[in-house]
Amino acid sequence: MTGLPAVVDRALAELVTRLPCETPAAVEEFLGAQFDLGLSWVHFPPGHGGLGVPRDVQREVDQRLRAAGAPESPANFVGRHQVASTLASLGTPAQRDRFLRRIFIGEDRWCQLFSEPGAGSDLANVAALAVRDGRRWVVNGQKVWTSGGRTATFALLLARTDPAAHKHRGMTMFMLDMRDAGVRVRPLRQADGGARFSEVFLDDASVDDDLRLGEVGDGWKVALAVLGTEREGASDVFHRPVSELVQLWREHGARRAPALRDQVVRLWMQERVIELCTQRRRVAPGSPDATRLAAIAKVLTSEHAQQLGEVGRQVLGPGAVVDADYAGVLEHDLTSDVAPPPDQFARMPLRRFLLRSRAMSIEGGTNEISRNQIGERVLGLPPDIRVDKNRPWRSEEPRPAGAAP
Repeated sequence: MTGLPAVVDRALAELVTRLPCETPAAVEEFLGAQFDLGLSWVHFPPGHGGLGVPRDVQREVDQRLRAAGAPESPANFVGRHQVASTLASLGTPAQRDRFLRRIFIGEDRWCQLFSEPGAGSDLANVAALAVRDGRRWVVNGQKVWTSGGRTATFALLLARTDPAAHKHRGMTMFMLDMRDAGVRVRPLRQADGGARFSEVFLDDASVDDDLRLGEVGDGWKVALAVLGTEREGASDVFHRPVSELVQLWREHGARRAPALRDQVVRLWMQERVIELCTQRRRVAPGSPDATRLAAIAKVLTSEHAQQLGEVGRQVLGPGAVVDADYAGVLEHDLTSDVAPPPDQFARMPLRRFLLRSRAMSIEGGTNEISRNQIGERVLGLPPDIRVDKNRPWRSEEPRPAGAAP
């Protein structure tokens, strides 16, 4: 093998000798070996799934393993992206040892308990309250729009630990065991018929202090790191090849208004622009530009996906919105314990994608918030007026019934 650092070449050569993997046990053994050889997240430190080489090397490693017929990690999006990256940068050695390998081989599945009924776009308004009781924290509150909450074994939990502090300074990040007796999960039905989201109720849920991520009161800083990783990964997950739309035009375009062809071509050009932006983002990991580029990429890809779905509907005509199997989609989501594949949106039937894509400009941080970041941090525009700046969270407007004081 050439073109990769020698240490990566050697690890790949050793790993592929374990192929093929024809049983579940062999697959798990192969993934464990991949982690131990440092080929799970190559930019992580040695001993924690990496080799300390540049992040962009991972892309070629994954391509070569796929070409060799290697199994892919069953880790879900939150675990493989947000949790793993946050543990690598902010976790303790004991936390990395406990979780990283289990994430990669699929033993633990993760979700993210951030949003609440009163804390969506204004995430710093989190009201779920964590109170310290010796070596543990007792948490009460409600979370909502939790992707994968029904099947998750652990969660990144953002909770308020100091209601008297300014709302950006009074939160702490925890790693919550979703099997705790104080955790109750209720699936939420979506417009596409599925139930990938859930609301989560925390009633005296218990978290050991060893599962605190970062210092007490540093939850906002940790949350920003998590959200930056989410936006970067979401821009890849949202992608659906425009070549599918071009093919639909070839099959149905003769029966559609000629002006619609301009929209198909425009989307084709947008995809080329997005590809260039993605390449720029991949060569800038860890740089000051990384967060800014992630915000731009998230806006571009989510709105491109929505436009692609809408133009696809117009090209297909009425058939694009009839005969959708809403009951079948719900049954699949409620009975499947398998994490969605990384290209889940590219594989979705167009009917479901058309409806599902409406959420893409909201999840992973709303596009309005991302545009604020772009305006302030990229263009240097004046920030929004913040009337709550430097005010204690407890003193702000009255909370909804049942919220933390």
